Parts: sequence; C-alpha cells; structure tokens
Amino acid sequence: MKNLILFIFILSASQFLAQQDKSVSMWSQSPMMYNAGAVATGEEDMSFFTNFRYQWFTIGNQPMRTNILNASFKIPDGFLGSNNFGIGINAVNDQTGDVGLMTTAVSVPINYTMALDRRNKLSVGVSPGFYQQGFNASLQTWENQWTGSGFSNSISSEPSLNDSYATIDISTGVFYQHTLRNKTSIYGGVGLNHLTKQKVNFSFAGDRLYMQTVVHAGANIFTRKRDLRIQPQLMYFKTGPGSNLIGGISLEHILKEGSAITNINKTVTVNYGFYYRYRDALVTTFGFKFKGFRMGVAFDANLSYFNQATNSLGGFEVYLKTLHLYKKSNKRDKIL
Repeated sequence: MKNLILFIFILSASQFLAQQDKSVSMWSQSPMMYNAGAVATGEEDMSFFTNFRYQWFTIGNQPMRTNILNASFKIPDGFLGSNNFGIGINAVNDQTGDVGLMTTAVSVPINYTMALDRRNKLSVGVSPGFYQQGFNASLQTWENQWTGSGFSNSISSEPSLNDSYATIDISTGVFYQHTLRNKTSIYGGVGLNHLTKQKVNFSFAGDRLYMQTVVHAGANIFTRKRDLRIQPQLMYFKTGPGSNLIGGISLEHILKEGSAITNINKTVTVNYGFYYRYRDALVTTFGFKFKGFRMGVAFDANLSYFNQATNSLGGFEVYLKTLHLYKKSNKRDKIL
C-alpha cells in the first residue's frame, strides 16, 4: 500500500514533476533551459553546460535526481552582419521516487538575434523536442497482490496502466539584452513551454500537461570597484494553477584580471550568492571561473512545512560550463 499511495501521489502531481527541471537552483547559468529565445545570447560563440541535482535525500529509497546537458552555438557574426542565428541542444533526465518515474526530454532550440542598435538586442526562438515518461511497473504492489505473508507479482495488478509514453513537445520564447555605457548588462525574457499540452498518457483518462509560462530577469552590474560585480537574478514561473518565484543576488569578485592585449593572463573570479524560493527554500551558491570554465555548487535548505520530512535538506546541485570563441581575439578574456 505504501507504493500504491506514492504512485497515486506521483500521478496526481505529474504536471509539477514533469517540469521539475525548471526548478533547478542554477537557472541563471543556462537560461536556454527555460527560454528558447535565450540560446547562444552570451558573449561566447559556443558553450557546453552540465548540471546534476540531487533532491529530497530523506524521502523514500530513491530521492529525486535530475541530470541536464546542453550546448549552444552561434552562427558566426560575419554571416549575417550584426544579427545572428543561434542553435542548441538541451537534454534533461529526471528520476523520481521508489517507483522509478523517469522523465526524459530532448529539444533543439533555435533563435534569431537582432541588434536593434549598439546597446540593445532582441532574440526570438522556438524549440521543438521529444518528451517521454515511464515508470518501473515491477516495483508496484497492489492490494489484490497481497497473499497474507507478502506481495506476489505473479498476480495481475488491478489498474490497466501504460508503463511509458512518448510525445512531441514545443516551446518558444523571447529574450532582450541592454548594455549600459559602463558595460553593465541588463537582460530578461519570457518563455512559453509545453505549447502542445501533451497528454500524460499512462491511462486513457490521463490529464494533459499544463503550459508553463516563465519570466526571468537579471543583470551584471559593474561597480566603482574594478574587482566587484553585482548580479541580481529573478525568475517566476506559472504552471496551470501552480506558480513559483525565486530571486536573489550574487557577488562576483575578480581575483585576477586577464590581459587586455596579449591575452596571456586569464581572468579568475569567484562568486557566491543567496536566493529565496518563495515559501519553500533558502538557496546558497558558490562558484568560480577560470580559463573558460565555470564551476559551481548550490544547496537548498527547506523552510516550508515540508522540512518535517526533509530535515531541511532540500537539494544539492553542481554544474560545469565551458565557454569558447571560434577565433582568438582581444574579447576572449571577457569570458576567460
């Protein structure tokens, strides 16, 4: 009965779990996860990003695990002048609970970035993809399988359920960037995910996924201190009747400034931040940048009533991102 109750909970919450990847704490490191318009909009020409999240350690035998891998590429600026296309690939695998509910989503975001003037850019994108969910039926036990001394898998289970299904998934989004004279950048966007509202097809009576609306914004603020930058971030997403809000601030310290001309010395930075997920958790982050690599960790401490089950151990996250330019140039130490 424990597995039955857990499975019913997972199915009833499928709209939330299906989009669990949208709730990673390091969202600002790869906004293309939520917004197709944000792919390939950084200073780098191409990037590779991977993120691992381990959540709810104390619940069940199999806590939630989320793996993310994506890459983005710019079509060289010389091809379209000051405008450019961007293309990427985004893969997410999420496994939840003792029943092995697994969600796999692979998408290919494509966008077009228009330079409105020297300080403003607007990007519009679309992301077609593949979406699959499944669970391990052998891990399920039902009331009619109880023999008096244990559960027998040789007895047919009561419900008639598909153990997996697959469908298409389409998202879209817009992304805007503004650069001030002191090189401070301000950016934000809106993403619309699951436009197809695909059916959760474990049974004939399956519900459909809710469309998800994501609004995010941030900035990289240059201060009067050459070795300090302030990076506020905010994200709000609404999925059907549910919604969530997370925001906070990171401080980035430049430990070693890169060479402006020779490019021999590379910029080295360290950053740390605090974020609050509304009525849920306090998130602390720490990371550094060195020779085209960004690495970081995050920890979620539950503050809601759910902490009675998690002992405030919400989630642990680690990411690695590499940044590259097609050709060596003086702008390289901006990202390295």
